[in-house]
Amino acid sequence: MQRILSFYASLSLAVLFSYSSQAAITPPLNALILTSPGVYHNYEQQTQALALGIAEHVNIRFDVSLAELERWKTTDFAQGYDVLIYNLCMADNQDKALIANLRRQTEQLGIPALVIHCTMHSFRETSLWWPMFGLQTKAHESLKPLAQIQAAPHPILQGIPNDWTVANDELYINLQFEAQTLLSAIGEDTKPHTTAWLTYQGTTPIFGTTLGHSDETLNDPAFGRLIANALLFVTDNLSDQGIAEVTLEPVNDGVNIINTVSAPEGVVFLGEEGMDCGFRQLAIAAGPCYLGCILNPLEWGEETQTCKRSCERKLPSSDEIIGHCAPEA
Repeated sequence: MQRILSFYASLSLAVLFSYSSQAAITPPLNALILTSPGVYHNYEQQTQALALGIAEHVNIRFDVSLAELERWKTTDFAQGYDVLIYNLCMADNQDKALIANLRRQTEQLGIPALVIHCTMHSFRETSLWWPMFGLQTKAHESLKPLAQIQAAPHPILQGIPNDWTVANDELYINLQFEAQTLLSAIGEDTKPHTTAWLTYQGTTPIFGTTLGHSDETLNDPAFGRLIANALLFVTDNLSDQGIAEVTLEPVNDGVNIINTVSAPEGVVFLGEEGMDCGFRQLAIAAGPCYLGCILNPLEWGEETQTCKRSCERKLPSSDEIIGHCAPEA
């Protein structure tokens, strides 16, 4: 009898331990990265760097959606994901239905989002996109180090050095801003311009940053921590002290964090070779015009900038460059 009781006691403890262990195991977060083939940014490389930087701090898996405009325009593509990550560049696009359905995923379906760098310059010739995330911007300064100013303590900024200087990035000029500033940098106009912020659509949080142009930024551990903190915050998995939920501590080695990469038939990342081709196309289209702006003694200061903006109207669109320079799938 004593042996039977001992057996059942041991069995009960084993079941209890197994149940507790299973309860402690939480599935990883599921994120969808929406991105572009790349003209001004190497999005193939950035996608890898972005995913790895986040996965150092979060138990997470990613799917990647490359330029799937029809999917983004006609389906509720966000269903089944914990968060959307927009790292794309679609400056020339003005498709109202596409913009409306992108916004629907967060504003109506309630899927939180991160918006990164050129995402803010996407759809920039409309007033339809920026109200979702709260920052309107159409231009940026040249690449340079950007000293970041922390607006106030916030869980998203936990672990970010107070004296953080981004080694090489573009400062996006703020035109309209309706959100909570987290980080800013001083522009050539001596005014602060927000570089990271938080806003809400109803109760659904959205984090944005205009940082993220260069490889130096994407590979900066502080940038990876910032994006990871933001992702945890918008998915309600970050404490007020900036500590992740224990069950979401990273458990992977970074090898299998990207599950799928989907794209329309024939669409691929441009890669280094395609980007070099694109820059040649831009130089041929606008190089002589830019040179004339600089050398003309009557064109200085704002007049020079006006001249350069006039040159930019002669540039081929991103779609034209992608069509000419894309490697074969």
